Amino acid sequence: WYQRRVRGICVAQFDPKLLERGLVYTGSVVRTVYAVIIDLNKVAYYKGSITTKMKYHVSIGHETVLAKITFFKTEAPSSEPSFNMNHHYLHQDTYTEGDRGFALLQFEHPVLCVDNSMVIISRLDMDINTPACRLAFHGKLRHIYTSPDYANTELSELKIFKYKERDGQVERMSDDYTVIGRDLFKKETDIGLFSRLKVVLSTGEVGEIEGSFGQSGKFKVYIQEGLHDNTKVLLAPRKKKGKDSGDSGSAPEKVMINLKFKRYIFDKKKQMLQ
Repeated sequence: WYQRRVRGICVAQFDPKLLERGLVYTGSVVRTVYAVIIDLNKVAYYKGSITTKMKYHVSIGHETVLAKITFFKTEAPSSEPSFNMNHHYLHQDTYTEGDRGFALLQFEHPVLCVDNSMVIISRLDMDINTPACRLAFHGKLRHIYTSPDYANTELSELKIFKYKERDGQVERMSDDYTVIGRDLFKKETDIGLFSRLKVVLSTGEVGEIEGSFGQSGKFKVYIQEGLHDNTKVLLAPRKKKGKDSGDSGSAPEKVMINLKFKRYIFDKKKQMLQ
């Protein structure tokens, strides 16, 4: 341990009310940061919940500042526990007990800190008369953002994704390898953005979205292995029995189409990946 020494600095004509506490340092030991990533360790006595995008009190160094929090975690329990900017992480709406998680803290104003600083996340807005712990989490710095424009220049490198899911249904069978789908997209959706994404039919076949079909949000799905025989039976058109029997090309039973993909929350291009 280094030996602590106290020094006094005399500054002429300086109003001490303008400065409560300060730091004296050399080189880049202390840096001004606008956002940080920390690992998460829950305080056992805290019983409340903490939700992504809400603002909380964050104590770092000798400052306490409000910050917006985004929670994320490794997708597989066996993944490397330490934070790595090259890894892909699953977004969390709320922190789940027992998860090996991390948090992005985006400060309302820049703060000074040193590497590996301890960070404490609190709910200081809770009623002080309530018999509850207000300290929620603590953690160590794992990454810092020192640029005022980090949100536009650096944040896209942080690979946090959400799973998205959509359901539609098969309108009809075009041939043994192609079906026409609907109800998966809105009329104004650019279906070209979803081209080549894989979909799964409720009957088990896996296919790819080929492109739009018409102008009403319908689309074509190509199934490389072909439709199952029982699926063909389900999609076989009804025989027309009379004037009020309905469209002869409609399917007697619904075959659903499921689309799952990842979207990275800081990706400016808003790409959909699988």
